Amino acid sequence: MLCKVFCACCSGLDAVIITIEADVDKGISFYLVGLPDSAVKESQQRISTALNHYGFRIPGKRIVINMAPANIRKEGSAFDIAIAIGILCASGQISSETISQERLGKFLIMGELALDGTLRSFCGALPIAIKAAREGFEGCIFPREAAIECSELGGIPIYAATNIKDVLEILESDELGSRHLVANIKGNSTPKECKERTYEYDFAQVKGQQSARLALEIAAAGCHNIILSGAPGCGKTLMAKCLPSIMPPLTLDQSMETSQIYSVSGLLQSMGGFMKEAPFRTPHHTTTVTAFAGGGHSSLPGEISLAHNGILFMDEFCEFPRHIIESLRQPMEDGTIQISRVKSKYLYPANFMLVATMNPCPCGYYGSSTHHCTCSTAAIMKYASRISGPILDRIDLHVTVNPVDPASLINIGDDHIQSEPSQAIAARVVQARNIQYARYRNERFAVNSHIPASKLEYYCNIGHREKSYIRGIVAKLGLSARSYSKLLKISRTIADLDGKDFISLEHISKALQYRSTTADY
Repeated sequence: MLCKVFCACCSGLDAVIITIEADVDKGISFYLVGLPDSAVKESQQRISTALNHYGFRIPGKRIVINMAPANIRKEGSAFDIAIAIGILCASGQISSETISQERLGKFLIMGELALDGTLRSFCGALPIAIKAAREGFEGCIFPREAAIECSELGGIPIYAATNIKDVLEILESDELGSRHLVANIKGNSTPKECKERTYEYDFAQVKGQQSARLALEIAAAGCHNIILSGAPGCGKTLMAKCLPSIMPPLTLDQSMETSQIYSVSGLLQSMGGFMKEAPFRTPHHTTTVTAFAGGGHSSLPGEISLAHNGILFMDEFCEFPRHIIESLRQPMEDGTIQISRVKSKYLYPANFMLVATMNPCPCGYYGSSTHHCTCSTAAIMKYASRISGPILDRIDLHVTVNPVDPASLINIGDDHIQSEPSQAIAARVVQARNIQYARYRNERFAVNSHIPASKLEYYCNIGHREKSYIRGIVAKLGLSARSYSKLLKISRTIADLDGKDFISLEHISKALQYRSTTADY
């Protein structure tokens, strides 16, 4: 008897439907075909022991399990339960009257089997559930952790199963299966409102540094890349770590995009649903290019993609290897990163906001008024050359951070001015973002930093006086075409923060002070 059960596997962020064809006939053998890897081949032992716990068994007959399409490599242990159900139905241990082939074909079933018959979770549940909804399946049966991960996805019922018995109940009837709906388990299938946000780092902790604080506010409002350069201890890292506290929550589309990346990476299950906050990734400078850009045996997304719709914070930027820094070129320009292999290519989104910090020289005190720099001219030039011109040109805001004034650092007297907290800054950032969302509601981009060249003149239109001023600045400073466009985009963001429809000379002048190249020592 032939039985078909449906499951899926992930290829990048795309899911591919896999059909498990189970056939039981006369003879004694067990064949598992369809390009399975070692983890899939070992499923026979897991399935056999798990079925024994529930009074079932793998029959002593000729069993052929085909995983179609056969030209796609099947990796991992998430096919266990689908193979087990296929064997039970094909061998007649579950009658067609109890679970018909027609009803079996309505569900997509995934999960690893433990030896006691319980289900273990797997990576990539969200992209798989989205694919199942598009393909017209009437439900997905996942382990509890994976089901909760997909709980906010509309368009298809998600069932949470703890063991083999739960899976059979869901397949048997809608009445029995309804109590396993993840919406009933969580109590509410609709997205929950974000709770009041609390952060370890707040801009109220930052003393002084008004210019750098304003630059970070502009960066958060328009999703602009920013680099902070200054002596050790002046607050660069602290201010960068305060950025999440002023970033606006993710929109629904952004939340789904980012959540899919984290689902494939196995990082979404601990969050209990879709991501609501912008991700904040902080790779160490010793990270490998594979971990940073993505790839490896399973071609998983790297730190660049995990920062999608959020912040990629690279502390001590010059300490990163040159090839790591240069791998940022394409993602910073295109918002995607392509991982190419001999037989396949994977395209991951990578629309992140780069936040980098660096010292001006190896000892850190070049240009400092309080400490003497011990570096030679050659050492300073070599240190600065670790960041290439094209990378610097792709960074919108260049900020020099000076040491904090002692009067600002130490509270003296009752009239001491307190630093503005993140909550107040975040309100202005959200207001500016809402202006951008409304302006670009019919576009494929949503923030000022992503305005394409074809739309730049339309959305960053300036008057004759402003054009004349910029023309002189470009000629005097020798700005590249990219620097010119970034100057306009920053000006657009400053105007949004100011609540103005038109870009003025004041907005351009403010933007210009953040476009001086950090490497010009």
